[in-house]
Amino acid sequence: MALLIGVIAILAIGGQPDPSGPGQMLDGPWRFHAGDDPRWAAPGTDDREWDRIRLVSRPDSRDGDVGFPGYFDGWRAHGHPGLASYGWYRRTVVLPGGSDLVLVAPPVVDDGYELFWDGRRMGGIGRLSGTPSVNATRPLMIELPPSNEGHVAVLAIRAFMQPGADRDAQSGGLRTAPVLASRADGTALYRAQWHRTIAGYVVDAVEPAAMFMLAAIALVAAPTLARPGFARWIALALVASALLRLGNAIGAWTDLISAPALAFVRGVIVGPLAKLCWVIGWNLWTDGKGRRLVAFAAVAAWPILTIGALVPNTILAGTGRAIVALCLLATAVRIAIHGEQRLLALAALLLTATGQFAADLSALGVPGIWFPFDIGVSRSQYAYAFALPLLALAILVPRGPRDGALHPTDQVVR
Repeated sequence: MALLIGVIAILAIGGQPDPSGPGQMLDGPWRFHAGDDPRWAAPGTDDREWDRIRLVSRPDSRDGDVGFPGYFDGWRAHGHPGLASYGWYRRTVVLPGGSDLVLVAPPVVDDGYELFWDGRRMGGIGRLSGTPSVNATRPLMIELPPSNEGHVAVLAIRAFMQPGADRDAQSGGLRTAPVLASRADGTALYRAQWHRTIAGYVVDAVEPAAMFMLAAIALVAAPTLARPGFARWIALALVASALLRLGNAIGAWTDLISAPALAFVRGVIVGPLAKLCWVIGWNLWTDGKGRRLVAFAAVAAWPILTIGALVPNTILAGTGRAIVALCLLATAVRIAIHGEQRLLALAALLLTATGQFAADLSALGVPGIWFPFDIGVSRSQYAYAFALPLLALAILVPRGPRDGALHPTDQVVR
């Protein structure tokens, strides 16, 4: 209960509106050029032939993941629908003068960026030179050099969108605008953005901790439990699912793993393993006809999912997911007919399956993100939050008669 209250408090704090009057939002007209040339950072670059684009968000527009305000369409919606690589933005900024100016960098960018002020690199998110390595963008505040009032500075932003990632027609480059502010106002905005970023992924840190704890309990207690095989495989499924969820928080808060590396680990290694373990685990809930066939099918789906993510190949990946879904459906039917504590098992199975088929459910039109306190909480996060206490009961409860069946001591002795 204390953990739940803490998470709700973090969501509520992160969802507070940004401070009023934070400074000058640098939205509106920009110059844009597809491609990459380090010389474009120089103040004297002739950008008169570059595209003119207006970066302006719709009223109350927020990004669909965390919930950052001031969200607008990327370069694909501004005349570059096929661009998935580098793009440069430039604009001039008239400074109020002083020595305490800061630039609060855009908190949402597809996918990494470097920021140049009068030709000088001031910082960024990700590594864009050589072999690019990008992460989920997060708040960044940059101290600007002192300036005289009325000085016209040139702000250039080099952005990179990772090719091959699943994108829509609005993706690409800047999705929120930088803000020029005094140190005090900029610091307040920067802190608010970090509060929002932490809140947006706090569930992805808390739920894995609970999953690891429940997995440890299941593994230690397995020899004494009524279903030791079920407990062990569900423990492995919980560990794999915890790694999947935890990767989101690590990628959003730190530079420990790049977005392509995280996608590889999730798609090729941990994701297929999690699906296999969930199927094998639930398959061991009951005895009876069909259990061996489900196990063979799940093992066959594992390499199909792995190769489908490694190549990548949507047909293979879809085939693997379909096999897993059929295995879980067959297991659910067997539990409904022959299982013990069938309502508990079916509810937990449905919730854990919801977490395993997030993309498929979204493709069917099921909403994937809800925004309590104006902070994004995903459908999978809700599903696991409800599933974990049910899984604890399923692992620890003793075996008993099937729902609706008479216990041997209740039968009439003839």
